[in-house]
Amino acid sequence: MRTVTIACLVTAALASGALRLMAAETARLRHVTSVYFDAKEAGLKLPEGVACDGKGRVVVADTGNDRLLFFAFQDGKMSGGSEVKHPELSAPSRVYVTSKGEIYVLDGKQRRIVRLGPEGEFKGLLAMNGVPQPGTVIPKSFAVDSADYVYVLDAFSARVLLLTAQGQFQRALPLPADAGFGSELAVDAAGTVFLMDSIKRRMFSAGKDAAAFAPLGGDLSAVVASMPTYLTASKGMIFVAEGSRSSIVAFGRDGSFLSRQLSFGMEEGALNYPSQICINDKDEVFIADRDNSRVQVFRLVR
Repeated sequence: MRTVTIACLVTAALASGALRLMAAETARLRHVTSVYFDAKEAGLKLPEGVACDGKGRVVVADTGNDRLLFFAFQDGKMSGGSEVKHPELSAPSRVYVTSKGEIYVLDGKQRRIVRLGPEGEFKGLLAMNGVPQPGTVIPKSFAVDSADYVYVLDAFSARVLLLTAQGQFQRALPLPADAGFGSELAVDAAGTVFLMDSIKRRMFSAGKDAAAFAPLGGDLSAVVASMPTYLTASKGMIFVAEGSRSSIVAFGRDGSFLSRQLSFGMEEGALNYPSQICINDKDEVFIADRDNSRVQVFRLVR
């Protein structure tokens, strides 16, 4: 009887795992709407960043216009589009909204992280106090977790820096010694950091208290054929925006390939060099569709 019971439990576990995998594999992006203009009907220009929260707030980094745009998304419709510009912020390329509503933006020209208040008021630069030598930090990318810790991919010293919301250094993770070029990073709700090596087409991960990155999955060159432009971890999956191939590639938490979605085009639901992706807790997905000069909204359908 005990053997039969164990066999039944193993079978149930395998079936449950298969169902979870199937659910992940069949999760599809369904187009909802797109936004091309601000509140004054001035067009977006090469937007590379978009941030969202669970309250329907959407912040667009309108890169080519050196500005941010504030929208609201509700009931499948985007409204608003008020503009925020600061002389201290140029070519915004990544944007995140913290749990307190503050906005962190990567200045794409001067390679620094700018802090703004909830209404877009300038609050200064992320300080990076106490960062160990070398003191020079050149952010390639960054991410903010649910507790408002900031993770900075330092291209100058091949490391990931963990900082408080005020910029106080906490710890550093060196990039793997055999990495080609760490180009993008993401952090999930559990504090796991994911790193994309865009040259050798590999992913790495580091748990919340890990001292180093470990390989995640294997060689991705068969499924990621062009330069990745963004990485995010959400809903138990990892999503990679593939720029020149104009698609979104989904992986499991173990780095296994799940699906490739969307394709090149100018029609609604197609992409032309996607950049930042934001997924909120309602399975609403916002993609900065750079070379189509728009932000598209999708729903993740399971």
